[in-house]
Amino acid sequence: MQPTLPIRKIVRGKNPREYFDPDEMAELEEGIRAVGVLEPIVVRPVPGTYLYEIIAGERRWRAAKNVFGDGYDMPVVIKDANDETAEAMSVIENYHRAAMSPAEEAHAAQRQLLRQRGDKEEAARLMGWSRDVLERRLALLACTPAVLKALTTRTIQLGHAELLSGIPPDKQDSVLTGIVAQKVPVAVLKAQLGRYARRLADAIFDTAQCGGCPHNSARQSGLFAESLGEGYCQHPSHFEELTQQAIESRANALRDEYPVIRIVKTGDGFTPLPVTAEGDLGVGAPQYTSCQGCQSFGCAVSVMPGSYGEVTRSLCFDAACNSQKVALWRKAQRDAQAALDEAQGKGAVKAGAAKPTGKKPKPAAPTNQTPQRVVSHRVMEWRKWLAKALMAQPQCSQRVLIALALAGRGADLREAQFRNAFDRLAGQAAGAGFGVRGGLQRAAAAPEAQLERLLQAATASAAFGVNVTDLELLLNYAQVDEGRYFQWNKEFLDLFTMSELESLAAEVGLKKAMGSGFKAARAGKKPDFITALLKVPGFVYQGTVPAVMRYPRQPILTDGADEAESTEATPEEQPEPALA
Repeated sequence: MQPTLPIRKIVRGKNPREYFDPDEMAELEEGIRAVGVLEPIVVRPVPGTYLYEIIAGERRWRAAKNVFGDGYDMPVVIKDANDETAEAMSVIENYHRAAMSPAEEAHAAQRQLLRQRGDKEEAARLMGWSRDVLERRLALLACTPAVLKALTTRTIQLGHAELLSGIPPDKQDSVLTGIVAQKVPVAVLKAQLGRYARRLADAIFDTAQCGGCPHNSARQSGLFAESLGEGYCQHPSHFEELTQQAIESRANALRDEYPVIRIVKTGDGFTPLPVTAEGDLGVGAPQYTSCQGCQSFGCAVSVMPGSYGEVTRSLCFDAACNSQKVALWRKAQRDAQAALDEAQGKGAVKAGAAKPTGKKPKPAAPTNQTPQRVVSHRVMEWRKWLAKALMAQPQCSQRVLIALALAGRGADLREAQFRNAFDRLAGQAAGAGFGVRGGLQRAAAAPEAQLERLLQAATASAAFGVNVTDLELLLNYAQVDEGRYFQWNKEFLDLFTMSELESLAAEVGLKKAMGSGFKAARAGKKPDFITALLKVPGFVYQGTVPAVMRYPRQPILTDGADEAESTEATPEEQPEPALA
């Protein structure tokens, strides 16, 4: 005989089903009102009470309670089951009966998986599912609570949830609102999401990391009926973040190559300005070589869709300067053609060309904008050179000291540099008192034979205090020969990028001296290129000074005053103390 229990002795259990469709419940109540409950529900005893907890059949229990009340004798099957078994039986019963929400099944699957400590095979077996069914339900947990609730209440379809599971959680709820408000069909949602997805084939970063990502469309494609298909990233902002990282890495790899590396993004309005030797916008071969050493020469790296990571090389980032150089080259070409026409007796000169002079016109001397890092290095070297020159020219040094005093520029003398020289010339240890008293003590103890040299050292210390304009003035007055002091070394060449080094090598003749070996050296890494530039057989390094290290010549004396000695004393004639 079928056992029964009064409905009042039966209580709800841990049912994974959270939502009971009103229409379906109404239909079930009509059937029960007509014939009663024909199929028993499954219950288990609640320890320490007279009550029984539902394992499976809550819909029938609810319907019978609404139709017949708490006194109705409910047909039951009593099981002695623990929590784990009870929930598994409940899921199985619901799965094979009326439409349990996939969201409810997903939460049940998650709980079962936790009980089985991550063993998916065992979790699927206990729930009566295949492994694929378990994976599909677990994948739905990538949806936000709002999306899962909408799925449970039948507000959206399973296809909506499957598609939403692939996009970032912070976007899901806003998209859900639009779906519900506009009643967006699954097919339309799929098309809309496809417009925002990014093709992994376009990625310039390593996509191996995308294999297990929940936003990889391949994951949804392998599990769900609705997906964007394989090969898409459904998290555009993360895709852009990884792309930006790859772009910055690519840009960093170009730091040794160009002075300027511009990362170009959508909306920048960037228009590249190529600089070339020939063509309609050419600047001529000599000027192009010089442009490679300019602080405005560089490249652009694209972050724009369709051209991720593409590098556009040989660009000028000073439009005004570029226009000037192009105009000068065009004029030089016109002048050259006019001279050729005159030589060949072709008569009239075209408008805009120089008037015939019988001489072949010279193109403008190549120029560029020296990078600030090189300017800073150059100024410091000039200061050292001037200090050495003043130590080598006693009369010049005396006149410079007088000039500084007359100009009220005694503050340009530098204590630190002078102290270094004083310690070496006077043979005294540092210290020995402070202030003027201490200075007098040290001066009094200085050898008489070194007094003149000490005065020179005091003057030479001003090389480190004067401003750049006065520095250039004093370099001219002392007639400093850069070739005597300039040194070709790694420290100097390290200041330049690869393009700047190529320009420098062409200017001084290193490129020509290296012949065919230059191209191979240029194709290597910067340290190796520098090593090759410093070891060119037959090239005379001593006395060869690049233009970037030369100071500008200017007239100093115009009223007949005595000029500085025209020739500096050699280091052998005058030993020089360290000033820097």
